Amino acid sequence: MSNGILRGASAFNGSIKAALLGSAAVYLVLGLAGRGFDEAQAQSAVGQSAAQGITYNIPAQSLGSALTTFADRAGLKLLFPSSLVAGKSSPGLSGKLSRQQALSRLLAGTGLSYQFTSGNTVTIIGPGVGANDAAATLPGAIALDTIDVGDGGTESSADVPYQTPGSNAFISQENIERFRGNSAGDMFKGTPGVISGSNTNGAAINPNIRGLQGMNRVATSVDGAEQATSTYRGYYGVDNRTYVDPDLLGGVSITKGPSDGAQGASAIGGSVIMETLNASDILTDGKSYGVRIKGSVSDNSIAPLDGLATLPFPYQSIPGQTDGRTGDTSLLDFETKSGSFAAAFAGENIEVVGAIARRKSGNYFAGTDGPTTYKTPTGLELNLSPAGFGEEVLNTSEDSLSALFKTTLRFGDGHRLRLGYVHYENDFGEILPNTIRGGYRQLPLSTVETDSYTARYSWKPSFSDLIDLKVNSWFTNTDENSLQSDLIQVIDRKTNSETFGLNGSNTSRIETGVGKFAFNYGGSYVLEDVEPREPSTNNSYYIMSGTRETSSAFAKAEWEPWQWLKLDGGLQYLNYEVEDTSGYAGTFYGRPAFEGYHGDEVSPSYGLTITPVPGLQLFAKYMSGFRPPSIRESTWNSSGLTYNPNLKPEHASNWEYGANYLASDVFKAADKLRLKLAYFDNDYEDYLGRMYGFTPTWTLVTQIVNYDRVTMKGVEFSASYDAGLFFAETAMNYYTDFSYCRTATTCASGAYQSDYMVNQVPPEFTATTTLGVRLLEEKLTLGARHTFVSASIGDFLYDPTSFASLVTVPWPEYHLFDLFAEWKYTDEVQFGFSANNITDRYYVDPLSNALLPSPGRTLRADLTMKF
Repeated sequence: MSNGILRGASAFNGSIKAALLGSAAVYLVLGLAGRGFDEAQAQSAVGQSAAQGITYNIPAQSLGSALTTFADRAGLKLLFPSSLVAGKSSPGLSGKLSRQQALSRLLAGTGLSYQFTSGNTVTIIGPGVGANDAAATLPGAIALDTIDVGDGGTESSADVPYQTPGSNAFISQENIERFRGNSAGDMFKGTPGVISGSNTNGAAINPNIRGLQGMNRVATSVDGAEQATSTYRGYYGVDNRTYVDPDLLGGVSITKGPSDGAQGASAIGGSVIMETLNASDILTDGKSYGVRIKGSVSDNSIAPLDGLATLPFPYQSIPGQTDGRTGDTSLLDFETKSGSFAAAFAGENIEVVGAIARRKSGNYFAGTDGPTTYKTPTGLELNLSPAGFGEEVLNTSEDSLSALFKTTLRFGDGHRLRLGYVHYENDFGEILPNTIRGGYRQLPLSTVETDSYTARYSWKPSFSDLIDLKVNSWFTNTDENSLQSDLIQVIDRKTNSETFGLNGSNTSRIETGVGKFAFNYGGSYVLEDVEPREPSTNNSYYIMSGTRETSSAFAKAEWEPWQWLKLDGGLQYLNYEVEDTSGYAGTFYGRPAFEGYHGDEVSPSYGLTITPVPGLQLFAKYMSGFRPPSIRESTWNSSGLTYNPNLKPEHASNWEYGANYLASDVFKAADKLRLKLAYFDNDYEDYLGRMYGFTPTWTLVTQIVNYDRVTMKGVEFSASYDAGLFFAETAMNYYTDFSYCRTATTCASGAYQSDYMVNQVPPEFTATTTLGVRLLEEKLTLGARHTFVSASIGDFLYDPTSFASLVTVPWPEYHLFDLFAEWKYTDEVQFGFSANNITDRYYVDPLSNALLPSPGRTLRADLTMKF
């Protein structure tokens, strides 16, 4: 690859935007060109399908979920307001039936009926509503097409993890809002096996899934656009940062383990797929257009003082800067506040959403109860943080602005095109962890600005089970100025990151005399480009400058010989090339010329699923994958100052065994029970880590090396029960084993302090339980949540060749208690109140990568209005 392939940000921006526009045009042409073919074939095909029937296997569950599954299988659009099916259940469906027969059985005993308003569209009708009145009852009802994250409502999306073999999770919009917290990463709390690293230091999310974090190990995307920047954090490592405002999210879907599909091909840790607001998140029942206005205020914060670029010598306490301020705050101080405005329109063939959100918060105050010290491996007792009981925690403020625009176009028989744009900007506080001990003070704010453009096309015609096509293209641009402070000064590190991606897949389903088959196949291409935004000054050679290309092709097959047995297997091919474009090869510390990394490999996967009774799944899965070196691991920067020509990709070999259970009417009519249990055994061979070494020209440098392996084993359990009047949820994660092997014969239960892994090893045990009750005809919801987090599963091993005392960031175990209340005054007006950390606990978040305590007791009030 030429060094100049991506030089010139403006040229790259122009070509990528042109490519996106071209992609959108191609998608549109494909849809319009196929429309004539659709219409020519649809009438006879629909008639044949109705006559021959379709084989269904829909377990007993809520009526809304059953109808969603049916619509997806039958290739229909169902129109109904969510209130029409609320609280109703379906006995399920099994066998080969016409679409009319299947609908009749699904609706049996519910008092509802249906009407085909076109060959592909069905209206669900309430009791006492005649066919002539049906249209009048459904303005703005949601058309259920191919179900993706966010389409079809929270209920159906929340059921998906309990219907999918393997470990998946879903965070609903309701839970995002209910447990908003102080940081964007707080939305992952309560999700087993998932933690956001550096949660209180900076404004981004940095997901850790089962101990894997950073360096492209976890793929994060917003509306299909992958977005992650690698940010230097001193001796403590790096952050992989994704920026998003939770107020613009409709839901988050999480997969754990290597990808076997089109997205996140090199992400061996898993994927975090965030979907922004859809029209259904904004519109009230019976409306085709409307707006949503949200506002919130909270206490426990104070406006930061002006940051100090330098620290006076000799280093001394600075009033209001290093001692920390204390004081009482209240909701009426309005120092922490947020607001958003969203509007939507949903027609028969078009959906448009626009939104803007603003968030501003000051530095928060720490809690007043809990341990404030920890012991080093040598027995030395140190303070967890220079911020003591009830003191202001410096560099924790933010001031963000976000905007969203997306439109969905439906045309022909099953064609859909979604175009989207998301903008995010933020001025936020952060500080290098190694600076906290010797230069803790309020710093100037870091800044970030991101823009992402997406074009997503899908086609699932009703006349053929051989076509279920999805094509996704995106471009993301991130301008980041992460202020890196040493003991004396603040260094600007202005970085530009650009990512272009294209992926596609198709699923073909065939029914034969020996069972049902499904074939999923496709590929992907991702191009990353990172470089300094300014010429080489003020240590800017520490900023990454390079490109990384990955391309993949995959094929999966699924065979269901009987309704109770399913077998699957697949192969994924990945090709990669990484190049250093910094021009610093050979000029610092005797660094040899960089030759780049390139290669390719194939990764297999296979699995077995048994359904002994409807609603119960037993599964066993094997997933493998490999991760090429990231740009940071490959290029000249602060993470690896010497080039390692022998670097190999990481290889993941993951086994998982578990069970899902999903049922309704278990203990009482219309209740719902969800259960998921999984045991995982994950092995990562040739793990890429950091080691200190020696060169002839400098006595102490870092280098990225391959360790023999890292192993993570454990058990995850999640469950929920909803009986209308009351509900309960719990999630637990327990690691049974952690093994860190620098060589095949030198394994330990902890990471050496020179490696990034030392701040990525998760807690041994976490558990979250939520209890709630709905009163006053379910208009008032009251609840509480308890969270327990243990200490890390891994020990912290002393490395005599490293800056050992600067690297370890442990945390004592802790319990947290939160309360929440929600009052639905009307269908259009809702009030919310929450009290987080009500015991005012002094604690440090796991994987925080910083010596900063988390927020103390925080009260929050919010108002949501829809018109």
